[in-house]
Amino acid sequence: MRRGLMSWSYQEMPVAQLDERLARLQAAMREAGLDALLAYTSFAQPSAVHWITHFTPYWSEALLVLRPEGAPVLLAALTKRVHPWIREVSHLQELRMTPRLGSGAVELLASTATAGAAQRVGVVGLDDLPWSVAEPLFQAYPGDQLVDASALFAAVRQPADAAELGLARQALAKALAALSSLDTVLAQAQPLSASAVTTSIEQSARLAGAEEVLQRLAPDLSRSPALQRMEGDMPLGSRWAVEVSLAYKGVWVRCAESRSTGPAPASWTAAEKWLATAAAALASGTELTLPTPPGRLVSWTLEACTGAQPLSTVAALGRPAALALPAGSLAVFAVQLELADGPWHFAAPVLLGSASSASALLQA
Repeated sequence: MRRGLMSWSYQEMPVAQLDERLARLQAAMREAGLDALLAYTSFAQPSAVHWITHFTPYWSEALLVLRPEGAPVLLAALTKRVHPWIREVSHLQELRMTPRLGSGAVELLASTATAGAAQRVGVVGLDDLPWSVAEPLFQAYPGDQLVDASALFAAVRQPADAAELGLARQALAKALAALSSLDTVLAQAQPLSASAVTTSIEQSARLAGAEEVLQRLAPDLSRSPALQRMEGDMPLGSRWAVEVSLAYKGVWVRCAESRSTGPAPASWTAAEKWLATAAAALASGTELTLPTPPGRLVSWTLEACTGAQPLSTVAALGRPAALALPAGSLAVFAVQLELADGPWHFAAPVLLGSASSASALLQA
């Protein structure tokens, strides 16, 4: 559940930073010959519009309309009751209540277009656009007038700027504090259970100001290494793993760690040493090669925010990279090893380097 009443701190996210993002995006639009760019936002797809305007919905949906010049206009399928709040937390030119977003966008673009001129409109995440929004757009802009602008947006979205890195470090600190809260709780809880873990993490993160907290657990690594969302309760084995995905002011991080009720096995120490070397090897580019691990490499993924989704997989074991992230990109590196004495999980945010500078795990 997303925490409501989200605010805007100008110290954390200066207006000048949003203006700089907007200028780079509009320059890319002009270069690509786009007359307009549309970006959809909802509970599940908030990140593109947030990056441009700082607005994150916690219910309903909206559509951002951007011309190559000028400030964005937000068409919101929300009552006017929440418009004052939206204006307080968003960097916009205009806010309109528009129950039918696709039709509203067509009308807005028609009203500001040159008479008789065909418009070329790009959509961030066109394939993921709800059909109720997309249908009027396809009808109004046939053929190649409506294009997918996902690649254009992704090319501008990374690397991370100073404001995003600051928020990511705060989000990481909250996630690590939530994981650290387990030390006290698990020392008191007998028998150990999944509910004790999820309750402690949720309480710590929410009280620290996290907007969203998603958790997955592998309750007993001796039975299964699969991280799963918990429905109900389950006892914890002697070795287990937990993953926390957390959002703060629209910036997401993901952390995962393996835990043992007794002393951590020596194989975990070796895995942690390997991890530092592996993280440093995550240079930007399409070819990512990790050093040989102390066991079998079951999986690894590199995720980053490149569009409407908070985190999307850009590279993974066994498949070509979907996107070459530039140096300075903020990503999440997740790995699963099969060690001599069982599975081991880890995930953390990473700041990508280049061919001449090593990547590094983000520090809170």
